[in-house]
Amino acid sequence: MARAAFLTGLLVILVAAVAVFRQAPGPGAPRDRIVPATRPAPEQLSVVAFGTSLTARAVWPAELGVRLAGCGFAAASVTVRAQPGAGSAAGRDLVGAEGPGPFNVALIEFAINDADLIDGVSQAASLQNHRAIIRALRSRHPDIAIVLLTTNPVAGLQRLKRPKLMAYGDIYVQLAAGEGVSLFDGTARWLDEGSGGQALVDGLHPEPGLEARLYARPLAETVARIFGRSCTP
Repeated sequence: MARAAFLTGLLVILVAAVAVFRQAPGPGAPRDRIVPATRPAPEQLSVVAFGTSLTARAVWPAELGVRLAGCGFAAASVTVRAQPGAGSAAGRDLVGAEGPGPFNVALIEFAINDADLIDGVSQAASLQNHRAIIRALRSRHPDIAIVLLTTNPVAGLQRLKRPKLMAYGDIYVQLAAGEGVSLFDGTARWLDEGSGGQALVDGLHPEPGLEARLYARPLAETVARIFGRSCTP
């Protein structure tokens, strides 16, 4: 009797563990969303990128600025306000660190740390925090165009720590539709690239050059389309 109860309890634990660590399916085609800007395109475009260590260590922001100069803007600059370990709760405090601006575009990525089982937050809290970030940005910079970024999948131990990462990326799809902001689906581009975990230095952080090749050009095209412009090949 005791043995049967033990086995039943063990089975329940195993089923629960499978449910917790089961990865949500990744996207197929990019789920990009373009929301046209409410004001005409400025000649000098100013972009601020908020995020985690993925953005803090990346080279794509600098390349994005260069590419945007070829998208019908006289000049473009990208300011990075990203913090290693930051999730969306810390992101709420980062708003304001970008300076007075004016900024025309804000890029946001915090999902990868929100999804951490140890240091992250619930999906409901992530949704609430991102809504607060969007409200704060719109208050500080009226008519700013906001772009949510989903980022790379993870591998190894980092995958075990973030079993619901894809679900947190799905929150960005929900936010984009609900808050009327744009979405750049980096996750779909990584999955299409097909390198798996080989491009992830530590299972979490991508090789910067490959990341820039996946992001910079299509992200520049996304920003240009927001302002009704196009990029030269």
